Amino acid sequence: MNKELSKLRESLIAEAKSSPMLLSDLAGLEAYVSESYNSRSFIELLQNADDAKATKFYVKRSGDYLFVANNGRPFNINDLESLCRSASSNKVRGTTIGYRGIGFKSVVSFAKEVHLISGGFEITFSKELSKQIVPQAPKVPLIRIPHELDKSLRQKLSDEIKRMQDEGFETIFIFTGVLANQIDEEYTSFASTTLLFLNSIQTITIHLSKSVTANIAQIDENEKGRYLRVSTTEAISNWFVCSDSNCSIAFSMNNGKILRLSKNEAIIHAFLPTEDSCGLGIVVNGDFSTDPSRRHLIMDETTIQVISNFCKLYASLLKHALDNKDRAIADALMPYFDLKLIQLSKQSFEKEFAKNIKDAFGKELSDIKLAPSWLNAEDFAKIMANSNLPYIAPECSEVLGLNDFLRYLGNKPEVLETLINKVSHSDISVLGHAQILAAGIKEVLMNRKLTSLTTIELVMSNGRLCSLKEINETKDEIDESYIQLLADNGISQNDISQFLKKMGLNKINEIQFCEDEDSFQGDGIDNYDNEESYNPTSVSQWFNDAESSSKQIANNEGIQKWRSAEENTLAALNANGFRLKDVSKQNLGFDLEGSDPNGKNIYIEVKSIDYVGQKFRMTNNEFAAAQYKPGNYYLALVYQNKDTFEISLIKDPVNRLNLTRQVVQWVWECAEYEYRPMRFKL
Repeated sequence: MNKELSKLRESLIAEAKSSPMLLSDLAGLEAYVSESYNSRSFIELLQNADDAKATKFYVKRSGDYLFVANNGRPFNINDLESLCRSASSNKVRGTTIGYRGIGFKSVVSFAKEVHLISGGFEITFSKELSKQIVPQAPKVPLIRIPHELDKSLRQKLSDEIKRMQDEGFETIFIFTGVLANQIDEEYTSFASTTLLFLNSIQTITIHLSKSVTANIAQIDENEKGRYLRVSTTEAISNWFVCSDSNCSIAFSMNNGKILRLSKNEAIIHAFLPTEDSCGLGIVVNGDFSTDPSRRHLIMDETTIQVISNFCKLYASLLKHALDNKDRAIADALMPYFDLKLIQLSKQSFEKEFAKNIKDAFGKELSDIKLAPSWLNAEDFAKIMANSNLPYIAPECSEVLGLNDFLRYLGNKPEVLETLINKVSHSDISVLGHAQILAAGIKEVLMNRKLTSLTTIELVMSNGRLCSLKEINETKDEIDESYIQLLADNGISQNDISQFLKKMGLNKINEIQFCEDEDSFQGDGIDNYDNEESYNPTSVSQWFNDAESSSKQIANNEGIQKWRSAEENTLAALNANGFRLKDVSKQNLGFDLEGSDPNGKNIYIEVKSIDYVGQKFRMTNNEFAAAQYKPGNYYLALVYQNKDTFEISLIKDPVNRLNLTRQVVQWVWECAEYEYRPMRFKL
């Protein structure tokens, strides 16, 4: 044993003999640490190897021994003293992964003896040998007093040790009395992302009950980050890693394309993986503070500052994605959580993200106007581009959650008046013209003045684009195909007629709509006296016409007075071409799930009303489901009286209804809606 080691050993023995009860207390502390770090010994040994700037990490079982080796900087006397003492690491936070000096104690949970060969030191840690030296101590720790490595053991393992040293492994740990099952499971099931944020380790090789290898290599890089490939025995994963300051973002890739990770996969790393999700579609790494087990973040000042820095990196990447029309990156960056509601929860990564993200963006995106829900993204982009106004490109506009995210930052949809004034200078589709007129008609029917609607060329007549004023003066008619487009956007012929009256366009009204005027009178419930049969050519036509049809549907099989609204709705719709099942007990945010008569996925939340115009409420769960499935989510407003059962379907309620959040009860309330029911006889 060399002089430095001998001096350290004598010092530790003297301390133990002078205070055996303190030594016993240290044994208790060691046991507590090993329990806290349970199933983390692999991670801790890997971390220590990376801090020693090792590029290779090697694990092998040979007989009754477990070898763990690395090719990093060998131990010196200061390293050895830090190993022997608790919480006395000489590592500096920010320059290494570990910094507490207690992680190595995790090996106590699975080994009876630990032998170390590194930098000229060949020592053993053994409770039995320590107990012989300090018999008066009730308990002794395993990692405290270094003993000379037994020569017979050294000779027995010499071939294996020499082989490892010849392969360049500078530090070799040898564990005896290991729990085989625990080690096999822990050491062979590590996540591939474990290698992503290490500073030095490039290769992991493990030979236990099965052999596992993992390699990380840089494939390419650009001004934003590095392309990495992690190859393991079972799979190959590719990543794009962007870093700044003391944090990083890793995007999963497949076939050269960035993919959004599931919430369970989007793990936060404090250089090594924790068990906390970041709530985004990415992997996040930073110099976060963690609890002793390194499983969970501690929300101290350091962690909060790292999250603030992370938000700046996040903002730069999302801004880059929007500028370059990179839908994949924008999609991966979107939160799984509601940015407003998360602020009501306990302190977490997500909550701090929501608090800091507005400041991170500053005013960079403040000029961007969002497409209104009623106008298709392509035509909105054409109008904005032609007017040299900032907008979200169609490639990104359909990213789920992006509009809500930008609204949270303070961005607002472009107003109707601006779009009306700029549409005449933009080459948009007929659908776009119809959507703008439909929005204008709704505004006028709510007593807003939009006189420019009559003078701008928005309407198709005889196959060409005209203004309503021109059609009125020439006594022409609006093309039927255009009227159908208006109907598809929620405008009935009765709406058109009422609009034309308000705008003084009486000629169009008299020629094209007056003869049907009587059939559209009323409030949507008193005009059913005429029991003429309704025979659509197909079930799908019946469903497609549902929003503008209030005529009776013939097939009312399964509808009974005594059944609940959900049961009758399920029976009525399934009798008319739907394929639905009741999922109301699963708390998914909707009651019925399946496909509509056209074979498209559909999700329906049933709301029973006692009278037409009665307010109804959506829970936060229902509101969230409607947000994430806007094109497939419907509210079924159900009204039943003595003789009839009515269903009024409202598609995409979040964007089409004026929902008001009721803070006290945490629900969303709707007081105004169009009621256009399908009627079934009881």
